[in-house]
Amino acid sequence: MSDFPCKLYLSAPVGLPPEKTIKLLDASFAASDVSAVLYSPDQDTSRANNSFDIARELMRWAIDHNVAFIVAEDVAFAREISADGVHLYSGISSYSNARSKLGNDRIIGLSTALNRHECMSAGETGADYILFDPTSPDDFQIHETQPLENLISWWTELFEVPCVAQAYVEVEKNRALVSAGVDFLVLGNDLWCSEKNVAAKLKALGQLIAECGRAS
Repeated sequence: MSDFPCKLYLSAPVGLPPEKTIKLLDASFAASDVSAVLYSPDQDTSRANNSFDIARELMRWAIDHNVAFIVAEDVAFAREISADGVHLYSGISSYSNARSKLGNDRIIGLSTALNRHECMSAGETGADYILFDPTSPDDFQIHETQPLENLISWWTELFEVPCVAQAYVEVEKNRALVSAGVDFLVLGNDLWCSEKNVAAKLKALGQLIAECGRAS
């Protein structure tokens, strides 16, 4: 289990002008312990022609705030803008190609289905973190899917590779994940859908994380 408290991993809002996105990220950073931002260029269909410019603006924000800037899935895009790394929703099968193109000094995270065999296989690749993802393709369907908090507890007791989980919409439901030892919680569209409540929700989540830390 990690000796460090759970941190937040923000999936950048999609479809907003960069200045508005940065304003939301500023509010998020002021309200909580943000460690990384995930940018998804393939989702930016409304502004595809300037995705590189937008990504570079967001990456400058990340550098200024000492936050890792991770690109979702697109290895070539991540290399072009010199991002800190890439997250592969496609999982284990894409790891070797990504590592060969990005080198050993870039972060590579992998999504994995919710069973122990899949998780161990992902961890053995050399990935820098794994994301427990219930939507991830399961290459080992003969193995039983585990409840998320049980999987986190098992993983953190046995492995040093950091683990990540998607945060629940209801703040209190994340208590089980944090108590189990998850290293990072990902927050995305559910966070940004009510822009006025971003700071309040993140403060509440930060308080929950602090409470779990005191109780451990």
